[in-house]
Amino acid sequence: MMYAPVVHYLKQTNIRRLRLLPVPGRLLVSPGQKVSPMDSVAEAPNPSGHFFLDIRKALKVDTATADELIQRKKGERLAKGDILAETGGAFSRVVRAPVDCQVTEINAGVMIMETQGEPVRIPAGLPGFIHSLEGDKGVTIESGGALVQGVWGNNRTDSGLLVVLCDSPDQELTVKQLEASARGSVAVAGYCLSGEVIRRAAEMELHGLILSAINPDLIHQVNNLTFPVILIEGFGRIPMNMAAYSIFHENERHDAALHARPWDHMTGERPEVLIPSPNQALPPPEVDEFSPGQIVHIKMPPYSGEVGTILAMTQGLTNLSNGLRVPAAVLRKQNGEQITVPLANLELII
Repeated sequence: MMYAPVVHYLKQTNIRRLRLLPVPGRLLVSPGQKVSPMDSVAEAPNPSGHFFLDIRKALKVDTATADELIQRKKGERLAKGDILAETGGAFSRVVRAPVDCQVTEINAGVMIMETQGEPVRIPAGLPGFIHSLEGDKGVTIESGGALVQGVWGNNRTDSGLLVVLCDSPDQELTVKQLEASARGSVAVAGYCLSGEVIRRAAEMELHGLILSAINPDLIHQVNNLTFPVILIEGFGRIPMNMAAYSIFHENERHDAALHARPWDHMTGERPEVLIPSPNQALPPPEVDEFSPGQIVHIKMPPYSGEVGTILAMTQGLTNLSNGLRVPAAVLRKQNGEQITVPLANLELII
């Protein structure tokens, strides 16, 4: 039996999400603490550069004397203006730290200093509670509600009131739709093909934008937006599948949290939308096996974005029109049409 990747379009579930720093740092929360999507849960130093201070030249002394006059130690953090070395006496000469920094090395009368940029901070990305602490690297957050996952995100996080702009999942997003009711919201729409729409969206003070798909030429524009954008289907003129669209439609005017992280095919983590609810449900599985009766999402053309039900698994390998022989399944689409699709082009909706 072939294992199946899973995409979640769930009206109610309970989830746990790991939030980790790239390097060890400092946790900003404690177990059981309530967090909102934009709350920082951990932070780590962010080295931004190095510079040298030659104490010998600054104080006009030899190497041995410079080493004796240096008052700091390797690893010490300093604020701008802190004394590094001084000669003392009536006409004392002093060397001070020119910026906030950390001493990384002292050798032969020379100090090597590391400057710090803004700390790396990890946002919660969803409303919930701190379930557990993961050493000095991060936390696990627990939450519940409706969950919809996508295939692409621009690596932003925010939350806001959910507003559905389209009358149907196959409707193209226009400037007129945006200007009518989107300002300050998390907007849901069909596909977007126009750069003018993205430019207008940047002016609308949105807290998020959920689309079925976009023109791939707009990726650079979307990556430069300050709010999260999540694509449910991908790139091109692809309508949103009805399973995801129905969840958004049923939860319109509810708060929604967007964590538009890129899809990590190694870990299975995807960009996702959580519409929080106090009710709890069992956590969804991240992998399963294909079998008749399951509802699946088609990932690749010519049926990209469509949803169907597995009627049967084909025996052995199926010959495709391109000459490949692959495991496949017979599906019934929502319009009743029966098609045969390679299993590699399917993911389970759970």
